[in-house]
Amino acid sequence: MWSLQSGGARPLFIEQEMKETRRMEAIHIHEVGHKIHPSDDTGFESFKQTLLRHGLRLERSETTTLQLNIGLLCNQACRHCHLEAGPNRTELMDEKTFNEVVVFASKNRFETIDITGGATELHPDLDYMIESLSGLGDCLIVRSNLTALLDTDHDRLIDVFRGHGVVVVASFPSLNRAQSEAQRGSGVFEKSISALKKLNDAGYGKEGTGLQLNLVSNPSGAFLAPSQAQAEKRFKHHLVDGWGIVFNNLFTFANVPLGRFRRWLEASGNIESYLEQLRAGFNPCVVEGLMCRTLLSIAWDGYVYDCDFNLARRLSAFSRKTHISEMEVPPKPGTSIAVADHCFTCAAGSGFT
Repeated sequence: MWSLQSGGARPLFIEQEMKETRRMEAIHIHEVGHKIHPSDDTGFESFKQTLLRHGLRLERSETTTLQLNIGLLCNQACRHCHLEAGPNRTELMDEKTFNEVVVFASKNRFETIDITGGATELHPDLDYMIESLSGLGDCLIVRSNLTALLDTDHDRLIDVFRGHGVVVVASFPSLNRAQSEAQRGSGVFEKSISALKKLNDAGYGKEGTGLQLNLVSNPSGAFLAPSQAQAEKRFKHHLVDGWGIVFNNLFTFANVPLGRFRRWLEASGNIESYLEQLRAGFNPCVVEGLMCRTLLSIAWDGYVYDCDFNLARRLSAFSRKTHISEMEVPPKPGTSIAVADHCFTCAAGSGFT
């Protein structure tokens, strides 16, 4: 049963986080202004031009992943967030929109259904969503920032995850406490460790359980991600040695210069050098495997995008703004993908594949 009601009271810890978020955002606004600047910079070769120079076109393949962004409410206001999610955001997917997503998913079998946010755990109907989507794809992913999991009724929610074989993809940016908390807020590191231990206790990440726990690491500053294979070895060694924590896979991704992260880059004087790093790191070999070629992203309001980054920039997947209720099938293979210069992030190094 759907429980979300408009105008409902926020959890107490959300109200406590809102004051600090408003203070941080006031600093950002004072430093760089409230306007979100476009990511296409004059004077440089655009992403589209770079593709053409390499004889490449970015077009859709068969859509295998359906991603739902169920809202921007979050218990954190992370510096690297391309969506500017936080405790003061009210955008949440409503029942009507979700049911339209279910209808679409029921008509089109997907390999993967991916639930993201914001903090997914803060949507009061996450349980219902999981139950409704379970079985409509071969794999059901729920993304977690770990601290929100700990702040909610985590034992019940972890039981729901386990009962439906949910793959948990958790944000754990750094093994360094100071770096993690500079990016995500005070006290986040210890809470994340506690949440990982609870997931391990439920069987997540442990060999033979079939319950996958994958971690995602993002750089804490204006630089690109390290080698994924090397980082995974280091994370596995330190987490098991220091806290007895195990997990399946680590994914390392560069931060996308949109939203709050872009404003931080501008305020810190790093925007030009970071964009140049992304351009210099362009790898034509990863374009064929970029996630946007096989993914369809649906926002909390039901509108459709090629990826969560285009969603953040409100760059529609089609020539006009299109709602999921208007679609019977995913975009056809060969359909052009909307691009802008933030796409350099996905094509740098080993890429978002």
